[in-house]
Amino acid sequence: MQDYHELQLIENYIYLYHTQEFLVLPVFNQTINDTTQVKFESSTPMSRSAPIYSYSSSGPRSLQVDLKLHRDMFIQMNQTLSNIVTTVEDDYVDILIKRIQAAALPVYKSAQKLVDPPLVAVRFGNDIFIKGIVQGGVSVTYELPIMDDNKYANVGISFTVEEVDPYDAMQVREIGSFRGFDSSLERNVWNTKKVYR
Repeated sequence: MQDYHELQLIENYIYLYHTQEFLVLPVFNQTINDTTQVKFESSTPMSRSAPIYSYSSSGPRSLQVDLKLHRDMFIQMNQTLSNIVTTVEDDYVDILIKRIQAAALPVYKSAQKLVDPPLVAVRFGNDIFIKGIVQGGVSVTYELPIMDDNKYANVGISFTVEEVDPYDAMQVREIGSFRGFDSSLERNVWNTKKVYR
């Protein structure tokens, strides 16, 4: 019996910092929209035919995530890779939906009367990594067919993550859309589960 880590299967995931849970995604998005905003203020002085631009602000970077989930692809995910606990009523897809919906809502600290937005990290392969907050809502769509347990077999979930850590031009020039990658987080993800064959 050989002991090894299923490293290649954990290259797509969502990590929830407030609960220290990671949701393994055995799918790649067909397309990913990774956007960084920039704003320059313009003014046109007299005797000039073109405006002069002055830098105003950049960011936040945002990542639009659109997942197409097929329940049969997730049957073995909890047993082999993720640290999510499923129940008889809720399978892996149900838990994933609930966790992402919850990440769009604040965590209230009654003592300080403050609202802390839950932080998430999203990784897709070796191209995309972002750490931020869920911004603009979470949309879930359910599609036929219906399975034996009276649940929709195909579920779509869409949400946008906005980056919370600032990066300058030189950092982005070097690391691009993989910025914010945390090697210590990654070690925790890799080491959570072992697979024996």
